[in-house]
Amino acid sequence: MPVHHVATGVELLALTDVGLAVSDRGAMARFLCGHLGLHELDRTPDRVVLGAAERAATLSLVAAGGPRRAAAAGRLVLRVADVERAAAALPAATVVEGDRIERAAFAGPEGIGLGFALVAGGGIDYDVDHVLLRVADPNATRVAFAEAGFVPRARALHVADKYISLAASAGGGERPLLRHIGLRVDSVEAVAATARARGLPTDEPGTDGALTVVLPGPERIRLRFAE
Repeated sequence: MPVHHVATGVELLALTDVGLAVSDRGAMARFLCGHLGLHELDRTPDRVVLGAAERAATLSLVAAGGPRRAAAAGRLVLRVADVERAAAALPAATVVEGDRIERAAFAGPEGIGLGFALVAGGGIDYDVDHVLLRVADPNATRVAFAEAGFVPRARALHVADKYISLAASAGGGERPLLRHIGLRVDSVEAVAATARARGLPTDEPGTDGALTVVLPGPERIRLRFAE
């Protein structure tokens, strides 16, 4: 089903953060920093923040109260200038799918789907390239993302130089590994007004002024908007 850009009054400026709820933050951080070129940027009792560089999107690891469903998160794909070299830095026992020239896909700790995508020229190695989400109804979810300000192009939903792709999943949305997708906007107030108009659930703004909106659907995908 084609989805056209929806005038929402909300302009998404960047995809800034992907939040994951994991059972062992330490093990996940060690894997991502030791083999995927990320660095620890911040650590609090509640979360660990990792990133590749100052202008790259970050990964936020928070503690999960029990096992999570990695399949619901689909795959987190990082961009690199040399896929073969990035794949060679993975642990020797890692099973890697793909041609290792333009793409590579593999599983990380707790079954999280990870991957590399070739981005030649101007990209930041190990920055987020895109996120694949597995959802019960891709068409309905695609509409929800478009209404939130993402720009549908081909089969992806874009924000600046990054994008979300969707695939069908027969599984439910219980306890997903994905916690949130962070976005930068000009006006959190405009986001709140749009959410109210569409009857979407929201969380109370945090101390940083960020607002979380929950998209419709069994996966309860959470978009976290900040200025």
